[in-house]
Amino acid sequence: MYNVLVIGCGGQGAFSDIHGSENESKIISYAHAFKFHGGFNDIVFYDKDIKKAQEAAYLWKVCWTHEITHTLKNRQIDIAVIATNDDQHYETLKQLAEQPPKLVIAEKPLCAELDQARETVELYKQKNIPLMVNYTRRFLPYYDRLKEYGKPTYGRCVFNRGWLHTATHAIDFFNMIGCRRYLISEATLNKRVWQIEVDFENGKHFEESRIGAEPVWWYYDKSHYHVIENAYNFLQGKEPIKCTGEHALAALEKCLELMKGK
Repeated sequence: MYNVLVIGCGGQGAFSDIHGSENESKIISYAHAFKFHGGFNDIVFYDKDIKKAQEAAYLWKVCWTHEITHTLKNRQIDIAVIATNDDQHYETLKQLAEQPPKLVIAEKPLCAELDQARETVELYKQKNIPLMVNYTRRFLPYYDRLKEYGKPTYGRCVFNRGWLHTATHAIDFFNMIGCRRYLISEATLNKRVWQIEVDFENGKHFEESRIGAEPVWWYYDKSHYHVIENAYNFLQGKEPIKCTGEHALAALEKCLELMKGK
């Protein structure tokens, strides 16, 4: 049984699938994933907005804290999750490195700046701190079937809602399946746009689309459970981390390269 500190009490951290919401049957928050899994004991919430941490703790019937370093020094914390805004990742990652748990999980992108991401990956490597980043497609069993499709030849992605926050998902996905040739373009529509396609050498084709208010795909219903299952299995010595800091850094580097050329 492992103990957890969840840093950031927004939707990803605590509120996206609370009891009484339309998503309560899903597992799309870290809080629900840790509570549902069965391999975790204490869960502690932290947020700069203390009232949010208190509300999350009340809803999930766990603890909250007003200070990260104090908690790391005085409680046995095995996993720390960073589910804050992107621009807060870097400072939080540095803070955790001073009193490291057995595993750190960060939401994507790893950091808001490339230099910060490179520094973080190097720091965690030097200190031998395992670092996991939640690029969701690396954890979902649904995508395992693409291994049977053979070699990808070309990929395309149209997206909006930000290059660092969204396009890096596509880049990491292409990296994951070994697709070296692809085109990524940003849509100018006001509504949500996500369309991704991949052609394979043997004639097979994969595509995924979500436009406007269309719901998230059914195979994402337990997205955070699969992240936490990998974390648990890693700590048990059963499997490697499926998405590392190095994976996230590679996606960020390529993203910024494409942004310069657009």
